[in-house]
Amino acid sequence: MSDEYYNHDSEGSGFFGLILLLVFMLGGFVVARVHEPGQAIGTDAAKARLAKREKIEAGATAKMAGYSVVNAEKGFVSLPVDSALAKVAELGSEKTRNELVERSIAKDGKYEAPKPVDVSGTDLADPALVAKGKELFMTKTCFTCHQTDPAIPAPAGLAIKSPQFIGEFWGKEREVHIGFQGPIQKVVLNEQYFIESVKQPLAKVVKGALAPMVLAPGLVNDEEVLALMAYVKSLSK
Repeated sequence: MSDEYYNHDSEGSGFFGLILLLVFMLGGFVVARVHEPGQAIGTDAAKARLAKREKIEAGATAKMAGYSVVNAEKGFVSLPVDSALAKVAELGSEKTRNELVERSIAKDGKYEAPKPVDVSGTDLADPALVAKGKELFMTKTCFTCHQTDPAIPAPAGLAIKSPQFIGEFWGKEREVHIGFQGPIQKVVLNEQYFIESVKQPLAKVVKGALAPMVLAPGLVNDEEVLALMAYVKSLSK
């Protein structure tokens, strides 16, 4: 090839490079113009979020300070923490508990014992039933509160001190509150106790638990209760 070819190629490369430089400069100018309004929008959004947060915190502080109307129709107002504790102490634990029970009855009705579930024809040791119960134990999120493996903690259960299904527990005696924070009674963890605990979790609450089990009515049917019971019973060793 001749030197003329190389000279021509050099000129073309230089011209092409100049075009690329102009394109990059134009692109940078466009990006800069677009970025500036974006920064302004981002700043405004941040200011709006900060103002909203300050408003929420101010409202929370006011409520914590007390005497904020909670329910005007019923005449409920919030109290400062110290005043609330003093009021509870003044009323006395028994009177306070009775008032809470009355409110609970007014809201949810009186306690009714669950209908008995027939377990006479059910083999709770059936591997298929145990497997189904294990699946329900996971899908119904029972595992979040009830620990079944010493090596795998149940965070929610540790926080509220839920009963654990570890070791030998089935058929053993345990202390429970009759109703939440009610009088203490000794019971045996057997089929009927388990059924009642699932269907009416507020009927008996294990001593030491910081909160009763929350279970929406109708969350499990009788067949599922039997499967759950088969699985939990299989854990007792």
